[in-house]
Amino acid sequence: MARASFVVFIAFAMAAVAADEWVTRASKTPHGPASVSHSLLDKFIGKYYFNDDQSYNFVAAEKFESEEEKVKMIRLFKPSVPKAREDMPALKIMMLRPGATSADDLFVHDTLYNIVVSDEGGSLVMDCWTGDMQLTVDGKISRNQAEGKTVITLDRSTRKASMDIGGGFGTEKWVMTLKS
Repeated sequence: MARASFVVFIAFAMAAVAADEWVTRASKTPHGPASVSHSLLDKFIGKYYFNDDQSYNFVAAEKFESEEEKVKMIRLFKPSVPKAREDMPALKIMMLRPGATSADDLFVHDTLYNIVVSDEGGSLVMDCWTGDMQLTVDGKISRNQAEGKTVITLDRSTRKASMDIGGGFGTEKWVMTLKS
């Protein structure tokens, strides 16, 4: 029993060191996570429809109005979301207000944070987190928080971006078709 606990402790310690090393290395390199260009991030801005079905509702990924707005959102959730980094890119997730009469009647619902974008040739891939910075329609912290590792793959050939979210709640797929 003690030996098994020791092995688990060592494995956890090694994982923590590796994660800290990655974060430190990424934040010190000129091309690390904090340096995702605005033009790359802009490619992920738009309306994503549940399972690519436009008869369903959508979520919209949008830029924060300012760096201050982004930092304010991240700080609102400290210390419950300690891994959210102020120095890394983030996008806000907007949803339609209940009873909305226009597609522009949106509220901030959640945040995509700790964004890292990589160019894979035929696709751009965004790795980030979401689900644990949810707000209600009136801007209060929601009781429905569910951290989810999120990967958005923008396929240049199909001109679709697929947002795949996984977490304690299950999985979701939201798809955006890029305009021509």
